[in-house]
Amino acid sequence: MKIKELTAYPFILTGIVFLLLFGVISWGVYVDSSWVHTFDLTWIDHFQSYVSNGKTSFIMKITELGNIRLVIALTIILVIVLFFKRKYAEGLWLGGTILVCAAIAVKLLKHLVDRDRPEYLQLITKTNESFPSGHATATTIFYGLIGLLLFLAVKKGWTKFIIAFITLAWILFIMVTRIYLGVHYPTDVLAGFLFGMASVFISVGVYLIARDPLRNLLGKLKLKDKSELLERMRG
Repeated sequence: MKIKELTAYPFILTGIVFLLLFGVISWGVYVDSSWVHTFDLTWIDHFQSYVSNGKTSFIMKITELGNIRLVIALTIILVIVLFFKRKYAEGLWLGGTILVCAAIAVKLLKHLVDRDRPEYLQLITKTNESFPSGHATATTIFYGLIGLLLFLAVKKGWTKFIIAFITLAWILFIMVTRIYLGVHYPTDVLAGFLFGMASVFISVGVYLIARDPLRNLLGKLKLKDKSELLERMRG
């Protein structure tokens, strides 16, 4: 079995690519580009053509698995477990990523762009800012981060493929539920996905750079850190 040391820069560069794509979508929405209207209307018509009472009841329940409040609650539980196992650096990294990227940054972006919700068929009522989708962003960051860590941890190619497929399928499904329910434009959820992916990859890169200094700081505070994630990649 081949073991490779992980380096920060491929992750950061990948994250920057996603961030640039997010910037393209954001600019198009901000200046009200015609291609944004065409893209949004096309996909809204497509997904809402499948609306039915049975689907709506199911989707209204499932979509809440991407709710930022649930993601924060799950993150707190994971951080407590990591701290209990003395994996302080990992706990601080995970908690910090969700807090900064999925909560604070999204809130700031929503206020900055200040996009109204769609005026089409809304199956649930939402009144705050629409762009980017908080559900899409939180889902991408939380589940995407877990999926990426599992992907890097396993050694078999087919297992990596299954993890990647399930992770992306789940994120895509939550994105579609927001369009189906009429609470987000397609560009809202696409932007949430791109910003979330940028956050995941840049966060991993930053952690790889800051891990040893953080461990040294924890050592000075008499906290023996046992973090072991992202030490190496199996391949």
